[in-house]
Amino acid sequence: MTAEAILRLVNDPVLPLCPLDIALDIQNKLKDEPLSNPRLLAAAASLRESSAFLQSETMRPANDPKEREPSHVRMLNDVLRDLEKSFTVPRSPPGVYRNLLYSLNDNDPQFSILKYPQQPLTSGAVNRSQSLIMNAINSAEKLIHCGLELFENNPDEPNRTNEPNLPGL
Repeated sequence: MTAEAILRLVNDPVLPLCPLDIALDIQNKLKDEPLSNPRLLAAAASLRESSAFLQSETMRPANDPKEREPSHVRMLNDVLRDLEKSFTVPRSPPGVYRNLLYSLNDNDPQFSILKYPQQPLTSGAVNRSQSLIMNAINSAEKLIHCGLELFENNPDEPNRTNEPNLPGL
């Protein structure tokens, strides 16, 4: 199985990472979380929609050799690589992974940073934990929008401002 994973990483033009899976995981973690707020849920829903669009409209054509530009695919792979990095925090509370997506217990899918805040459940600790999650979601959403813009701004297409495409100007 490891050899197959390595072959996919080497041979696939686009990294086999699924932003939609990450977004759905975030939504599931927040869905039943009593400490989550409507802003977090709305941000997670927005991330899911953007991720679904990126996966269907950008990643699919990038895998087709006839439709891909190597420089765009390289930049898309950079976006995919950095997507999970947006969920890491520099200093995590004791007993919590630096990557917010990982849980301490596989049977408990909630964000561990909300379950085990640095201090006892005070509003300050909860607000800090929610803020870290919100910043991570916003960072991931910005990365996904960058990935979408890579394929929207095709240099071979005429300008979208209805101006003629004048070479050399």
